[in-house]
Amino acid sequence: MTAQNVPVRWGILGASRIADGSILPGLGKSAAGKAVAVAARDETRARTLADRHGVPKAYGSYEALLSDREVEAVYIGLPNHLHVEWARRAAAAGKHVLVEKPGAMRRAEYQALDGVDPALKISEAFMVRHQPRWIELRNILRSGRFGAPKTFSSLLSFFMTNADDFRQKPEFGGGAYYDLGCYTAMAARYVFDAEPRRVLALMDTDEGGIDLFSSVVLDFGQGRHATFMVSLAQASSQSIQIVCERAFITLPQAYVPSRTKPNLILIDTSADHANSQIQTIEFPALDQYEAEVTNFSRAIRGEDVPYFGLADARAGAAVGDAVFASARSGSWIDVKGI
Repeated sequence: MTAQNVPVRWGILGASRIADGSILPGLGKSAAGKAVAVAARDETRARTLADRHGVPKAYGSYEALLSDREVEAVYIGLPNHLHVEWARRAAAAGKHVLVEKPGAMRRAEYQALDGVDPALKISEAFMVRHQPRWIELRNILRSGRFGAPKTFSSLLSFFMTNADDFRQKPEFGGGAYYDLGCYTAMAARYVFDAEPRRVLALMDTDEGGIDLFSSVVLDFGQGRHATFMVSLAQASSQSIQIVCERAFITLPQAYVPSRTKPNLILIDTSADHANSQIQTIEFPALDQYEAEVTNFSRAIRGEDVPYFGLADARAGAAVGDAVFASARSGSWIDVKGI
């Protein structure tokens, strides 16, 4: 068996809900990677999680897992304010790093990763970019088949009721933008295949200091605009709509697609508001977390698969910095000048 065909050996930092419900099940189905160790601050909790997913090793500290020479790649699913610190420690231990989004709460935090071994893969865990549907969407837009994309709009929300959730705490990186807006901003950048020039944002915060509602406009120049709204205090919504010069493109269930039903791209090419000419592109149901860990594992093995590294993460964090600066000032903020 060649090295390329050997599954990447993963360690999981943190017994988080997403690690338990998404990453470990994804690794359990992936042919390219397998989980060999789990770490939590409580070894009993780590062992419970490891046993549930058939993982052989459980550690009662993150440091112990990073010292395990068998572990090649680490998934970091800790609260947002701990992401960069443990990404740095994992990289220093020679591990590839898939870090949960947002990788950092501010762009400047990424300075802690300056000088890491360039051979290491480090990426934010935006699983949606590994959907075959999203990959095909980018191919369609880059082809110019329907002309240039001109506007992007998105809604992403749910009603958070758990008062103990770390996303309720500003010091832990809580709030709607860090939890959801990082997705919608990333999606706009993905669609336009560019970085925004300036940002205008409005945030409504609660008594605890987190944003419950955030509305954002991103100006990409050349007549290209993105608008999105995210919230932790309204009904579930998830949509992406893109207007090109000659088509109106919709992604139903854009961010959390069905794992049992086909996923769709709808393309309306009608020039008449009173009519529709909709082409439906259908993709089989999938587990996008399995696709994410599989692609990251394959990237580690040197295969040509979708991969988004530190430069992309830094650019996304710069947009977030501009969003918060605009919300504070009430004015447009230049992204490069933030």
